[in-house]
Amino acid sequence: MTPSHLATLVSLFILLVGAIYVFARPDEVMAADRELPMVSYKVNDGAEPLQVAQADHSSEVAASRKETTRSHHLVILFHGIRGRGSVMEAIGNSWKATLPDTVFVAPDAPFQHRSGGRQWFAVDDQVMRPERIDAARRAFDGVVSDIIKREGFEGALDRVAFAGVSQGAIMALDGVASGRWKVGALVTFAGLLPFPPTSSSTQTDILMMHGSADKTIPPAATTVASSQLKSVGFAVRSKIYRGVGHTISTEEARDAVNFLRDGFK
Repeated sequence: MTPSHLATLVSLFILLVGAIYVFARPDEVMAADRELPMVSYKVNDGAEPLQVAQADHSSEVAASRKETTRSHHLVILFHGIRGRGSVMEAIGNSWKATLPDTVFVAPDAPFQHRSGGRQWFAVDDQVMRPERIDAARRAFDGVVSDIIKREGFEGALDRVAFAGVSQGAIMALDGVASGRWKVGALVTFAGLLPFPPTSSSTQTDILMMHGSADKTIPPAATTVASSQLKSVGFAVRSKIYRGVGHTISTEEARDAVNFLRDGFK
């Protein structure tokens, strides 16, 4: 990457972070993800990020690997800032009846958040230095690469889908729009496109969803991102959900799984 390109990325990312902070202070951004009522799950005010009890799967490794070899598709779910993969795992579990031949993986973001939980990139001081951008992309790509290799989908990205919310949606959009990940489908909830797209893929179908009452990342972010992606050739569907805030509503979750089901046929 040349110095001029790096400077452009830094400027764009500063604009991104500024947009987030115009519409929500850092504590509000964290609260939005901390209290995220995914589908029908309720989280009380002040509660820690939604946790789903995880059983010890060490005795089930062989069985899970056999199941993976029978799976035709892979969906990787990316949580928001200060969250955990277990929150998005609950979404994946609710989709299994509709997508029975699909394996769902919901990793934790690679970086610790200063107030608990995990994050894909830091926004605490509103400064996105070049090394932060590089670190976020390298860490995200490392997580995705490990999952794809472990689950046996190397060379089969057309059978892989990304689904992300908030900060997880931002990273997933960047991965697709930059051309680093030419997956078969991308679903975003309450996200935004951090940089203008530099690549296109007729292979990737995109569904972008956003609540009209989102005060953390404005719904206009999805409208703008959809237009940018369409302008370079991506197939994009977008929808604004009346009265929905910075969350995943039941209707959005249903539309998302139906979109994946239709695309995976």
